[in-house]
Amino acid sequence: MISIWLTVPFSSLLGWMYMSLDQVGESTSNPFEGGANDVPISQICREIEIELRSAMGEVDLPAPFLPRNGIAT
Repeated sequence: MISIWLTVPFSSLLGWMYMSLDQVGESTSNPFEGGANDVPISQICREIEIELRSAMGEVDLPAPFLPRNGIAT
């Protein structure tokens, strides 16, 4: 008899878990779009470029990309 009363809460909890998992999957499906939680690929590439140019002895180095609104690009 008690299992009948627990069906609704456990089904709701299970549905909520699947919906949350789906939202996480959607937000991480393309990590290079430039969103707040994405990989800052442009900034990483610019840092590598600066390091390589300085290792080759160049003095005219490009400026690093700065975060906009607290988000790295």
